[in-house]
Amino acid sequence: MTMKSVSLILILFLSFCLHAQNATTTKLQFWRGELGMNDRLEIPFLFSLEKNGKKYKMTILNGEEKINLRCTQKKDSITALFPGIDAYLKFKIDGNEMRGYWLNLNKKKLQKIPLHASVNQKLRFEWSTKEDPVDVRKKYSLVFDDDTEKNICVGLFKVEQGIIQGTIMTETGDYRFLDGNVNGNSFKMSTFNGTWAMLVEGQIIGDSIVGYFYSGSSYRTGWRGKADDNAMLRKESSLTYVLNDQAVNFFSVRSLNGKPYRSTQNSNTKLYQIMGSWCPNCLDEMVFFKELHKEFANDGLEIIAFAYENQLEISSALSKLKKFAKRMEIPYTICYAGSASKEVASATFPMLNQIMSFPTSILVDKNGKIRHVHTGFSGPATGKVYEEYKEEMRGIIKTLLAE
Repeated sequence: MTMKSVSLILILFLSFCLHAQNATTTKLQFWRGELGMNDRLEIPFLFSLEKNGKKYKMTILNGEEKINLRCTQKKDSITALFPGIDAYLKFKIDGNEMRGYWLNLNKKKLQKIPLHASVNQKLRFEWSTKEDPVDVRKKYSLVFDDDTEKNICVGLFKVEQGIIQGTIMTETGDYRFLDGNVNGNSFKMSTFNGTWAMLVEGQIIGDSIVGYFYSGSSYRTGWRGKADDNAMLRKESSLTYVLNDQAVNFFSVRSLNGKPYRSTQNSNTKLYQIMGSWCPNCLDEMVFFKELHKEFANDGLEIIAFAYENQLEISSALSKLKKFAKRMEIPYTICYAGSASKEVASATFPMLNQIMSFPTSILVDKNGKIRHVHTGFSGPATGKVYEEYKEEMRGIIKTLLAE
């Protein structure tokens, strides 16, 4: 073998090794994105982007919450799909910058929001001058300015090394995982999950707290409150309760095959879930209900989800729900119950005074009598509150199954 042949073989070998190394190289970067909600409001969020060869993996970071998006690539355009919901990001990367859109199909009309992001940034919010953070209490009693009834909401916060995390609990559900930064007596927090983008701005003044809340492209309201270790929402028994003995109105309820839903005539304990595939709190609740199904289905618990959707056409709503049930791997019955309206939901359940929240859950005993109604949902972001709720629900279900 000539020296020239050896050199050629060596070059080919090194080229192959280099190609194999590049194909398997994993590159992880942290980004800060901004959603241009309108010409005066940008809501930031953090995410990581991992490139393994030619494949991308994107993870939205909301404090303790991590949302993994499935990425596909066509030429220089990347599409990142949110799990379980009809929403995605579509963008292009140019060096250290990213530009594209957040497309939200969970609304009655497509929402298309501009997206810009920069690499190697790990802070959601920065101030021009930095100050040592003041003491932020763990629990606050809050009131929102646009709430004419001035019902109490509960703020749950924790601060560590200038980073503030927490949530706000309302009677219809919590704001999920808020994450941000504190500077002096000011703080900012945001969250983004594909269905909603929220921004909370606040100031601490002694034991008092004041600020503004932004949601979506147009909603803005003020809020205020005081530190209160005993802050709590109104009792559930005063929100949604039984008025009479009317039966569930199944007239407009459809199975996913489009046929009228037929209620099972058995003596099972039933758990009705009033929800929508567009509702993040409903998805949090659904994760827990899948646990309940696994634990108690063989003992006689039957779970039925009544979905109220934004699509005007029944065929479109059914098509969406079929895909949703498959993506979420829902092991129990889900049916289409009508448009996403509390009035429509209330008409399905005429025995109750009202349906004031998506989600709402109803426990029915073996004799068909409603034994418990739970309005709203305080999910994983509420910590101890969530754990106490799960313990309470399991206890009630065990009691009903044993009767």
